[in-house]
Parts: sequence; structure tokens; C-alpha cells
Amino acid sequence: MKKAIVSAVVVGLVAGAMVLPAEAGKKKKKKPVRIEQVVEVPYTGGELGVNTPLASAGGCLNGTEVFTCKEIIPPAGNFPYIKIEIQDASGLTVGGFLAQQDSDGDGLQDGYGTFCGAHAESVPLELPGSVVGISLYPGACDNAGTPAPSTPTTGTIVATFSNLP
Repeated sequence: MKKAIVSAVVVGLVAGAMVLPAEAGKKKKKKPVRIEQVVEVPYTGGELGVNTPLASAGGCLNGTEVFTCKEIIPPAGNFPYIKIEIQDASGLTVGGFLAQQDSDGDGLQDGYGTFCGAHAESVPLELPGSVVGISLYPGACDNAGTPAPSTPTTGTIVATFSNLP
């Protein structure tokens, strides 16, 4: 009888030892944690109504900041996504254009496109960690298919950098 009990215990231990490695190999994947850093840049409208070449070309002239164009230095770290919101003191929507560095050598930053008031979703950056240019423009902007007046006065550009979209 002792042999039967010992045999049953040995078989149980061997079977348990074979199940453990299979369970150990199944590690749960951790969900990536969203990390955000917010950079705020104030602007004041001294050139209101002036349609400068910077605003009409849709990008900042490299190294030049005027009312219509503000450069945002990203926070330290690798943040490949950005989301912009323009908070104007007038309460009206302000049109903007997002751009980054001049890769084609024409003196203007290369653009990621226009937006009206804020981005609906984060925009992937081609050059994370590089300066981002935001052009504000007077006139009208396309607000979800509806033209909206764009009159930048005084306010804050809120740039949210993140590691995930």
C-alpha cells in the first residue's frame, strides 16, 4: 500500500512540474501607460489683420517668431504625438497650422496641416523632440465642414505632447 501511495505522489509531482513551466511562460502583457506633458505658449495680437507671408505660406520662417507664428520647444523625453488647442481671450475659434523643421530647404517649416481651434486627435510628429511651429491666421477656418471666423487676439496655445496617440 505504501508503494501505491508513493507512486501516486511521484506521478502527481511530475504532472505538477510539467504544468508549472507552461503557466510561467504565459506572462500578462502590460498595457502601455499614457504619459503627457503640456507646454503653454502665450500670444498677443499686435499685428491683427496683417496677412504676413508667414501666415499665408502655412509655416513659420525658421528661427523667426512673430505674432502669427510661435515656436514650441518640446519637453524632454520622447513624445512622438502632439495635440494643439488655441485658447483665445475673445472666446472665438482661431485657425492654426502645425509645422516642424525645414527638410526640403525652402526656408519654411514642413507642415502637418491646418486645424480650427484644436486638433480632434493627436498628430504624429516626424521629428519627436524637435521644435514645433504653430501659425495662427486671421480669416476663416474649416470647423468640421463649417466655415468659422478666425480672429486671433490674445491667448494661449496649449500643446499636449504624449507617448501614445
